[in-house]
Amino acid sequence: MLGLAGGAPFTALQILWVNIIMDGPPALALGVDPASPDIMKEKPRPANEPLLTRNRLLRILVLGAVMATGTIAILALSPVLFPESSTDPDLATTLAFTTFVFYQVFNLLNVRSEPGSVFSAQTFTNRSIWVALAAVVVLQVLVVNLQLLQGFFDTTALTSTQWALALLVGSSVLWIEEIRKAFARNLPHLGKSSNTATHSALTNPHS
Repeated sequence: MLGLAGGAPFTALQILWVNIIMDGPPALALGVDPASPDIMKEKPRPANEPLLTRNRLLRILVLGAVMATGTIAILALSPVLFPESSTDPDLATTLAFTTFVFYQVFNLLNVRSEPGSVFSAQTFTNRSIWVALAAVVVLQVLVVNLQLLQGFFDTTALTSTQWALALLVGSSVLWIEEIRKAFARNLPHLGKSSNTATHSALTNPHS
């Protein structure tokens, strides 16, 4: 990948690890997520509507681009940000690997509700998801910091600053999606307000 990390930023085992920990308990917990209280207020979807609508496909592409950009940036900038660890060949890949795992964790929160914000009471209605995500983070810490597992996963221990950086960059996918959701929720209301004001001006030209 652009000559970074010898052209192989992640090992096959690291890629398999991400698939296992995210497609396992977190995905199962997502499957038992309770329905939104406002689900009956939503308009029914057309019978011929595809599973991947244009808006959903665009979201996937944008968030995928965010994850790819952030992961590549971590790979490229790790030697610059942490010159004292630049001699460790596994640092950049471990940091990028951990960042990518955090991307998956935060994106799971994104997909729980297409229009709803993560910062709502609905977020805490499924205890299983939080247990699963906590388990993912603990397992990732063990893979990175436990010497026994470092040899299998080609990882190296990260400092608290490096963990914080991975967490910060990984959370960017959440903030970007929250901004999109906020615009999506408010745009219809803005349109209604504008139409109401226009109607009022037309019906009461002298007010």
